[in-house]
Amino acid sequence: MAVPNDGKSIGLFGGDTDCPCETAGSSTTELAGFPDDSAALQACVSPEKRARAPVSPWVVQIRTRRVTPHELRDMLVRNPSDAARWTETAANAGLAAAQVVWGQLLLDGRHAARDAKAAFGWFLKAAEQGDIEARNMIGRCYEQGWGVAVDFKQATKSFEIAAQSGHAWGQVNLAQMLMRAGDPADRARCFALFKAAAEGGTDKVNLKAMNSLARFLEEGWAGTRDPVGAAFWYLKAAKLGDHWAQYNLATILFRQGDHEAAENLIRNAVSISDNGFRRRIAPLLLERPEPTLRQLGLDALARCAAGNEPEDLYAYGLALDQGVVGPRDPHEAMQMFQAAAAKGHALACARLRPQARLARLCLRIQAQIRVVTARPADSIVRTTIRSKENS
Repeated sequence: MAVPNDGKSIGLFGGDTDCPCETAGSSTTELAGFPDDSAALQACVSPEKRARAPVSPWVVQIRTRRVTPHELRDMLVRNPSDAARWTETAANAGLAAAQVVWGQLLLDGRHAARDAKAAFGWFLKAAEQGDIEARNMIGRCYEQGWGVAVDFKQATKSFEIAAQSGHAWGQVNLAQMLMRAGDPADRARCFALFKAAAEGGTDKVNLKAMNSLARFLEEGWAGTRDPVGAAFWYLKAAKLGDHWAQYNLATILFRQGDHEAAENLIRNAVSISDNGFRRRIAPLLLERPEPTLRQLGLDALARCAAGNEPEDLYAYGLALDQGVVGPRDPHEAMQMFQAAAAKGHALACARLRPQARLARLCLRIQAQIRVVTARPADSIVRTTIRSKENS
């Protein structure tokens, strides 16, 4: 008989439960309180627990329900430590959605020790149950060599299965694999895959597809060039916060003479993006003749250097030392080189060696100057003393 819920529900990931009624194989459990008017319900609790538990007019009813991988990730954000523990439990119990999320946690090393091989195994288990997201992740593992040897054929095969099921990441990943293969005959298929993913929503994968679709239209890779269509998709993705779309739209605006709007788009893209994006556009901006664009390139390098990665520190120091924007700043450049060298960056160490030799040479010269300037004074004192003695 169903027991009405009075609204006092507690999610399993929000707290701990220790009740033998828990049903295995489900990713989450709802706990609902209701009056204790049934002696049969007391059987759910062991005698030892009844003896030490205070008398309460409430008991626990456990209801199970299925959740998606997206819901599991939301739970991880709200309560990561408990969610990771229960995700592992659900994965071991055979829940495909939990197996995918647990595999990703192992792959990323979040809330668990990083183990790419084990992650790949969990993706395989979920895929055997027909989970399409797991199939896409298997493709990624084969593509990147995560827990398995790199195999582009197997990666393409997995992406194909996911794409045929309408999985947006599968569509985008398959299109990218085909583009990487370089066969012009595949361009029409790639265009169709990007278009399907671009029209499928406004998530990160959809924005990525919009940007790629716009590139196809801008370059005419699958037909006649369509700058208006390209601008439409760039603008749509840019408004939704995609930094690559903002950058690509800025290049169009710059060619059309709207420099101010282009610079604002690039400035925003640099501020909201990750360092991977910044590293790629910084050299392009630093090569531009316009001082404002070069300054944006230097700003991108500065944001990267704030992460204290040796390569980023060296690149920023080199730009400062060369004076790519305004006067050289050898003092701050030297600080960047020293920080990179302290982390073992070989080029930074090599750049510091001549500086160290020059510093040692300067110290020796200063010491020689002090000796030379001290000798005449000493000679004058001695001559004065001898003159007084003779007189």
